[in-house]
Amino acid sequence: MQENFFRLKTFNTIPLLDFAGMDLVEAHRQLGISVASQVHRIILSRINASSSTQLKEIHETAVKRKTAIEKIRKSGSSPAIIRGTLKQYSACLEAWSQGADLASLNLHGITSLELAIYLQDDHPGCQSGVYRQPGGSVLFWHTEEDVDEADCVRVDQPRVMRFKISEDGPEVYSFIYPDLLPGPNFNWRRDGFVQFADSLFFNGNLQTDGIAANLVTWITLMIGQMMSTKDIINSLFPVFDGYALFTAFPEQSNVACNRIEFTAIEMLVSILGGQPGSKLLQTNAFSPEARAMAAKYEGDPFLNRKKYENRIQRALFCLEKIPPSEMGIEQVQKMLSSRIGGRWAFANQDVKAHLYGRLSSDSLDINCHPGNVGGG
Repeated sequence: MQENFFRLKTFNTIPLLDFAGMDLVEAHRQLGISVASQVHRIILSRINASSSTQLKEIHETAVKRKTAIEKIRKSGSSPAIIRGTLKQYSACLEAWSQGADLASLNLHGITSLELAIYLQDDHPGCQSGVYRQPGGSVLFWHTEEDVDEADCVRVDQPRVMRFKISEDGPEVYSFIYPDLLPGPNFNWRRDGFVQFADSLFFNGNLQTDGIAANLVTWITLMIGQMMSTKDIINSLFPVFDGYALFTAFPEQSNVACNRIEFTAIEMLVSILGGQPGSKLLQTNAFSPEARAMAAKYEGDPFLNRKKYENRIQRALFCLEKIPPSEMGIEQVQKMLSSRIGGRWAFANQDVKAHLYGRLSSDSLDINCHPGNVGGG
């Protein structure tokens, strides 16, 4: 699809960090500068500088992640586009760490890059869904949810970053967690590519080596439709942690959309059906289709699983009582405004921002706002 013939309509009320006039590396440096004070607060709330054990853990984690990246970059069997994008990632993460002035924290024996790598092992918790309309368009929604830590509010203010992948590449818009690079949050591109991810609840038997799942989402966002998301993830295995990753993009006269649940060296691809009313819903639990992966990787006991399942059931109730011919953006917005379920409602107190919209073969409509729908 040629970007010039694609219509993007955006209604965004979240403060915009506009770095579209610079190259990708410099944009990440400027992002680091923009969030530096908040990143310092987050680090100082999580890390005890006098704990040699914790500092050793940070160093060892960073070494593992760097080793995994270099192994793929130097592998002759890795696709050239993967190797090249990993090189970009390393440069961007280095620039971000410099912009955020992580070296000034003076954590003994820990470099600013190692600290940045360590931060990328963390992940937000979110909830998502996609729905096929008559005619092939896809409705989508995503909430950015994060429980405030006792001594530090992670998202001090919502931010959306605007940047360009390359001089001739598409513009990208990404919701920003201060301590994370773009990718695992909600994102949309000028060419119609949409991506968002939901964290999953894992047990203690995770793959400890490999690259961070957040890096995977950065790579998929940068590459977009140039390589299938499934092939990208497969080329990056093994992965530490994991996500349920949604992508959608225009494909000729249709819209392709899928969800990939991945961790370690396994993934499950769920393709959104073409029949009107087809849907994929996700919380922070593995989907019913991924029960085999859940049995192997999901936390047990998972005390809140029933809460997540109930949220899915409430979404199904909202979606299935409306005929596909009448289902649109307004109905999605109304669903997201629901406070049924209290702490586990769509419009709960932990929602830092929300996104909903509609993707067609020739247009993308975005609604992006702070907090939950309706505020409060």
